[in-house]
Amino acid sequence: MPHQQPETSSDLEMAVAKFVVDFKWSDIEPSSQSAVKALLKDQLALQVGAVDLPWSRDARRFLSKPRSGTSTVVSEEQTIDAADAAYINATYGHGFEYDDVASNGHPGCCVIPTAIAVGEEVGATLGEVVEAIVTGYEVYARLGRLAAPDLVNAGWHAHSVLANFGAAAVAAKLHRLKAEEVRHAMAIALSHASGTTEYTKSGGSIKRVHAGIAVRNGIEAVNLARVGITGPRRYLTGPKGFFLNFIRRPVVESAAVEAFQSVRNQRLKDIWLKAYCCCGAHHAYIDAMTSLRHRASEIESVDAIVQAMTRTLGDNPQAQENGTTNIEELQFSLALQMALAALGKGNGYATHRAFLDGAFELRGDTDVVAFARRVRVIHSPELDERYPFNFVGEVTVTYKDGSKQSIFMEGAKGMPNNPFTEKEHRAKLDELTQDVMGAGRASELFDLIDLLDPETPISSLTRLLRFTPELS
Repeated sequence: MPHQQPETSSDLEMAVAKFVVDFKWSDIEPSSQSAVKALLKDQLALQVGAVDLPWSRDARRFLSKPRSGTSTVVSEEQTIDAADAAYINATYGHGFEYDDVASNGHPGCCVIPTAIAVGEEVGATLGEVVEAIVTGYEVYARLGRLAAPDLVNAGWHAHSVLANFGAAAVAAKLHRLKAEEVRHAMAIALSHASGTTEYTKSGGSIKRVHAGIAVRNGIEAVNLARVGITGPRRYLTGPKGFFLNFIRRPVVESAAVEAFQSVRNQRLKDIWLKAYCCCGAHHAYIDAMTSLRHRASEIESVDAIVQAMTRTLGDNPQAQENGTTNIEELQFSLALQMALAALGKGNGYATHRAFLDGAFELRGDTDVVAFARRVRVIHSPELDERYPFNFVGEVTVTYKDGSKQSIFMEGAKGMPNNPFTEKEHRAKLDELTQDVMGAGRASELFDLIDLLDPETPISSLTRLLRFTPELS
């Protein structure tokens, strides 16, 4: 029987609703304004770069008869309904394990597709769209932190759960719902929340579509609330609400309310943009093994000391032992990613596209798989206790001469404590966009975002996203 959520005089659900209603452009902290520019560029570049992925084409083909509307689908001239457009663009943005991370989820591929699509529908300015992006990001990340690390450890895909709330917050903001309406919209969004991480064990491209499913559901939750449908008032903290059902523990509601009492101390400023095209839990281990590349031939074995979250997401003994032809297994196998790094094969976009395209194989007789077999994944409760919210990396390497070396990484490239340089981030953006939309159009898009003029119509941005892909 689940724990009973303690009754208190505080009201987390209304605190969330008031946060959504009250947040405004002037509340965006300077560091968050810089972060939202980087996030916008990163997410839109990912959408552009993913238009030709096989599951992107499948998801677009599924939506063969979209509803009519005024919202843009990346790389298409014709506009469609906002919820349908957000579904496609979010699927693109989450399509290749390269999108931002916060609170064990991926807020960017939720809030940006939703805000742009709904923003076009209501005729918003860029400032209003960014205001909604930051609002939704904060709701997503703050709720996610309250549920971490239990949401991931229970086997849920945190993003496919949290993105329903984030998208509802964004759409509610742009439709200017009142607090009670926001509350109902968020409660309705809970009825859509789902999705597990079984794809890390046995694959499945449905994982790529989790983002699209969630944002469409979040937008539709708002539309249901707008016509009068209501949801349970205690959708987060009730005895059958989100926390007790999804993470099987109560939250201290007074502390949870406090998380939404201030618009300041924004989590967006601590943005994590991925440097590697794989599960974020692996990134610190990739950096650790990259530092040992010059001694790879001397390595006898590697102990990867991991948090429960990392073990849940990344320990796949079958792929580690036998190799794989499955892109999901590759992107979620900690041992295979460590082997790629140690052997200098690369963990970025080019390597994973080569694998997907059949130009790079990981059979059981390859050097990568042979190295991966030398990796032992060991769970550390101590790391769980010390780092309940952040992914870290710890490895102990044994060399063939019997000597040992230990490396601890309290972060990785792209994380808040080791962020991209502007040059490094631009290299990622260019790799994703230039061959698809052209260098000139991509530069114009990024320049417009850097200006971030709040009075600019959102249509000035979306016109740049309507193009014929140069790869097609």
